[in-house]
Amino acid sequence: MRLGVLDVGSNTVHLLVMDAHPGARPLPAHSHKAELRLAELLDGAGAIGPEGVDRLIAVVKEALEAAEDKGVEDVLPFATSAVREASNADEVLARVTEATGVRLQVLSGADEARLTFLAARRWFGWSAGKLLVLDIGGGSLEIAYGMDEEPDAAVSLPLGPAG
Repeated sequence: MRLGVLDVGSNTVHLLVMDAHPGARPLPAHSHKAELRLAELLDGAGAIGPEGVDRLIAVVKEALEAAEDKGVEDVLPFATSAVREASNADEVLARVTEATGVRLQVLSGADEARLTFLAARRWFGWSAGKLLVLDIGGGSLEIAYGMDEEPDAAVSLPLGPAG
């Protein structure tokens, strides 16, 4: 099955296309990135303004076109700190869904840290032992630590170039 993961971050929207089959590791097939800089488009009240929402819709549509072009059967869309922290997040999510049909799942900071840790654990394997993972994004810093598949601690801090 060809899957697409759509990551709406503070700086970019990234579509990663992969071939995924039960019991096998996913194989990356295509990567499509668009610069958005959503965190820079927040107003004084912490809301994403109309220009930012319009740009977000445009890049999501662009990513969907790339996904269709690459034969993606299903897209897993999520958003991180810029949307999570926006004071008008519900309005933004509704506009994106209305314009594109995509229902972005907003990850909590702890979930973002946990999933980043899981990716690092899968990449480095069990022989790496304890891992300390620091992920500096555009609007947040995720920190996770642990030995197993699930981290012992996972936190997100509103720190980053735009945070």
